[in-house]
Amino acid sequence: MKKKCNAVLRVCLAGSLALSSQTLHAENPDLYELSFRGNIVGSHGKPTNDVLGVGLTVYRKLSEDWYLGINLDHSPEFDFETPGDLLGIDTASEVDAIGTMITITAVAERRFELEAQGWTGFWSLGGGINEVDLDDADGPIKGGGSYDIETSVDTELVLVANAGWIQQINRQWSARYAFTYEYHIAEWEFRDRISGAEDTIDDYDLYGLRIGLDYRFE
Repeated sequence: MKKKCNAVLRVCLAGSLALSSQTLHAENPDLYELSFRGNIVGSHGKPTNDVLGVGLTVYRKLSEDWYLGINLDHSPEFDFETPGDLLGIDTASEVDAIGTMITITAVAERRFELEAQGWTGFWSLGGGINEVDLDDADGPIKGGGSYDIETSVDTELVLVANAGWIQQINRQWSARYAFTYEYHIAEWEFRDRISGAEDTIDDYDLYGLRIGLDYRFE
């Protein structure tokens, strides 16, 4: 189920590493930054409560205040919360479908100096795509019988907004703290192979924190 996401991840990582290595040989290498981050984002339970993961961003300085960021975020494991309950199946225990998520976005980032020395504020807006793979969820039903739920998810479109602060550590390294919001334009179709019960989930949002380290090439 997760072969597609793993293939996309390998391609994106290879591209990101190639782009970051090229910055070392650019005429103006200080125009580029590489950011590694941890993602702590969640939702209201439909379809998921939390999507923990990691991310990699390459920033290109466009002007004194504006940057272009290309983001690759990966959640190696998150829960599609109790799909049996959503289908009205009286399951013997709560069972989640385990999923993998890969998000690729591009953002325009505006930075501005703050009064506190060594601190910079920023906000960014952008969009991209999201790939989701989900395992099946199965188990016994109260009173007898069983269920076996499969889920199909098309490629999602994502709108993203971020805002936060950058704390300068030294000339090349800085820490980044961001609040994030993602709106996923999606359609999840899930079906119990045994009973034939089926349902869909459409657009959903994710929100939370991204905390990371930025490295500026010189």
